[in-house]
Amino acid sequence: MILGIDVGGTRTDSVLIDGRGVFLYNKTDTKDDLIETLDTAVIELMRLGGEVTIDRAVFSTTLATNAIVQNRLHPTGVMVMAGPGIDPMAFEVGPSYHVIEGVLDHQGFEVRPVNQREVLEVSKRIKGKGIPLLAIVGKFSPRNPEHEQKVYDLLQEQFEYISLGHKFSGFLNFPRRIHTTYLNAALHPLQKRFVSSLEEILKKRGIYCQRFLLKPDGGTFALEKSLDNSVAAAQSGPAASVMGAIYLDGCKGTCLVMDIGGTTTDMAVVIDGVPLLAPIGAHLGNYKTLIRSLLTKSVGIGGDSVIEITQEGEILIGPQRLGPPISFGGAHPTPTDALVTLGLLEGNKTSKALEAMKKLGEQMGIEDPRKVSEMILRKMAQKIYSHSLLFLEEINSRPVYTIREVLYEQKIEPDTLVILGGPSKELSLFISEAFGLPYRVPQFAEVANAIGAAVSKVTAEVTVYADTQKGVLVIPEIEFQERIPYTFKEEEALERGKNALYSLGKLLGADEDLEIQITEKNIFNMVKGFYRTGQNIRLKLCLMPGIYSLRGTR
Repeated sequence: MILGIDVGGTRTDSVLIDGRGVFLYNKTDTKDDLIETLDTAVIELMRLGGEVTIDRAVFSTTLATNAIVQNRLHPTGVMVMAGPGIDPMAFEVGPSYHVIEGVLDHQGFEVRPVNQREVLEVSKRIKGKGIPLLAIVGKFSPRNPEHEQKVYDLLQEQFEYISLGHKFSGFLNFPRRIHTTYLNAALHPLQKRFVSSLEEILKKRGIYCQRFLLKPDGGTFALEKSLDNSVAAAQSGPAASVMGAIYLDGCKGTCLVMDIGGTTTDMAVVIDGVPLLAPIGAHLGNYKTLIRSLLTKSVGIGGDSVIEITQEGEILIGPQRLGPPISFGGAHPTPTDALVTLGLLEGNKTSKALEAMKKLGEQMGIEDPRKVSEMILRKMAQKIYSHSLLFLEEINSRPVYTIREVLYEQKIEPDTLVILGGPSKELSLFISEAFGLPYRVPQFAEVANAIGAAVSKVTAEVTVYADTQKGVLVIPEIEFQERIPYTFKEEEALERGKNALYSLGKLLGADEDLEIQITEKNIFNMVKGFYRTGQNIRLKLCLMPGIYSLRGTR
């Protein structure tokens, strides 16, 4: 049996699932204290499930995302080694940002060495501010991590945690690498407390299985490994929606997946069961990162969004959520109250919802609260539609990649809606009308996020750089480097990459056959004068997101 829990902004969904499908699911309110929320969700589900054996547990949380958006990051120092080109001060981040000596060229050859005395002086200044965390980033560190490693060796005893930039991706995007490395260090204490607390919760409840966290690329990794990659657990909620849709619906054709929550509506495009991939990396709050991510969009409109009426009688919905709907004890009218008024949902205080719709109608000059409710729901659907057009325009304005990074040259135009979330069934007709498209609401759509987390496979990615002129092969994500001969071939580089990815997958908790995909291959001849001086071989390989092989019956 697999336990899946997704902590949303409004509610936390939990499921138990096995080879026969969903065994049990439950919803609880998301509290300010995430650990308390998870503990409550586990207790309630285990109480309802009785004596079941949990073989695997997967969690999708808002912890890292909330810390980034709410600017609750721990103070972190940053040391950057740049070189010719754009001024690295343009990417300044954090309370103590420093550009230090040490330059590598684009091949990884040393141009200027690290200045040991400077490193120690800058470290003293950072420590003097009471900052216990450090991010070290070199512009071309994926080609040669030597400079980052030298700084780390000098300072590893002086800081509680140090994050190194070359570990996150083979892409050379310097600004994104700075942001990614900084966030990873700044989130580490939070992630450390979270992992410790979650382990204690599971131990207390007698759950001793493998534990995983969901990532924004629709894959998972072992909970304990998240301590060295805290940033990879951010923005996993939308990915959970996508994987849940694929498991529940299959997503044949070109599907626009919409997960309507209490606070936001998350969107994604899935083509014949394969989701689109963000070309470079996730956008977390104000930070652009190199964290591999599915291409999703979150819009500030949901079932619990606050409704206001302008002086002109126009209906405004969201993006604020100020507590629960009036029909569930709140103080502000929401689309959920409109659903309750129409009898599409059952609320705790139906009369209060009716009264709220009447008051809104008075501001609009409309007496019938049912008519007001229908207008609100159509307005909500129209707003979601408008945001989807912007999302699709963004997708079609640049090269589009699936998780297999296959380029689609045709224009992406959805032919079907797959609607998920708590109010998905009740809102589906309004949304379908706004889009003018057919729709599907799969069974268990209300807990699709938790299901998506539960069924997602382990994912990983490695980049292989082989430079036969320099005589070096580097796989930055696993800190692997070796000498190679001038005669080194593409086939040998591919073999090294597969072995590295296989080992990394096992390290991250994969326990089944691993599907390895080559997502990028570039081979360049290096020429000096009239002679070839070597080859530059660049390969990117990944373990594909997919549905975990569910085993066992109840």
